[in-house]
Amino acid sequence: MAIDLSSLIFVGTILILPAELFCFFLIVSLSINLEFGYTGIPNFGQVLFVASGGFLAGSVAYRLMVYLLHLKGDVFAYEAQFITEIDAHLSADPLEAVGLFLLMLLIGGSIGVLFGYLSSYPAIRLREDYLGMLLLAAGEFFNIFSVAYTPFLGGSLGSFAPDPISDLGNIVGQPELAVLGVLALFTVLIYLYSERVGRAPLGRTLRALRDNETATEAVGKDNVALRRKALLIGSALAGVAGVLWLSFMPLMTPGTTTEATFNRVTDTFIPFVIVIIGGAANNRGVLAGTFVYLLIYNAFSQGATFLGPSLYGTLALVGLDNIKFMLIGTLVILILLRRPQGLVPEKPTLTMKRSRLRQIADSIKGKPNSKDAPNKETGQKS
Repeated sequence: MAIDLSSLIFVGTILILPAELFCFFLIVSLSINLEFGYTGIPNFGQVLFVASGGFLAGSVAYRLMVYLLHLKGDVFAYEAQFITEIDAHLSADPLEAVGLFLLMLLIGGSIGVLFGYLSSYPAIRLREDYLGMLLLAAGEFFNIFSVAYTPFLGGSLGSFAPDPISDLGNIVGQPELAVLGVLALFTVLIYLYSERVGRAPLGRTLRALRDNETATEAVGKDNVALRRKALLIGSALAGVAGVLWLSFMPLMTPGTTTEATFNRVTDTFIPFVIVIIGGAANNRGVLAGTFVYLLIYNAFSQGATFLGPSLYGTLALVGLDNIKFMLIGTLVILILLRRPQGLVPEKPTLTMKRSRLRQIADSIKGKPNSKDAPNKETGQKS
């Protein structure tokens, strides 16, 4: 049976967008899970760290390339011409494209840490509800500032950021696959890092802090320092996620509506929904929650187009996005009522390999280890 190559390419193109969204939402949800799931910090202002990392990294990278290429003129008035020349230059110089991308990641992560420290310093000692309100207000303040301060991103119209990953993909003629490959690579690295943090003594201490602050303080732990550390790590991951989003969508549009590049729905509400659906303090649960959310979201988006004209028109009057959020909200309510621990419940962290734990358990019970047990035929140990 012959395989139609064009059909495979078409199917692959359709799957690229959901895969890229999966990577982005998983990274942001992992940062939320570290702060909220492990530590109990209700970070309702995660958009602050995603947006600050993405916007500042993209803005600095754009102005740096304008300076290096000696482009003359206003950076916003001649933006279309400048971006075209920058992309052409990066496509012809792969090493410079890689260097620019790494610089953007460094800036995004550093800005996330900086804003995480600045926002946590006056409020980290507050109760969870007041801390959540402060972070929510801080996120909205940054988005409003990004619109009002025109020299930053050009006002409400926004500006473009350099896209070195797509420029590298243009060399081989597959920019979308290059972006997906980089997103997948960093998603795997961040997932493994989150697993390492969760299994480390820090992760176990954060869980203890979440469950009983008095107990952790009684054994000599600094609760304020632990909370700040969790917030800084989560903010750094969120800043990196903002930079990776610009590789997927290089347009930087500030604002507080859902049309903005970074907004409280996409970068705060949805990651919280994913953590609740999958299960808090469980990275595998976050993985499952991201898959379930995107499955519902894409199934509704694609399925609505196959409805009859009359039914589709009725749904369009109500608002397809509104209906999608209503369905997702209903799912969250059902999860909280029927399965509050999420799809994948939290489990005790294994600090050693299962084989080593079995050896210790057997030694306590007085059972000889299989390697130390005497051979029945020779009477000697194997």
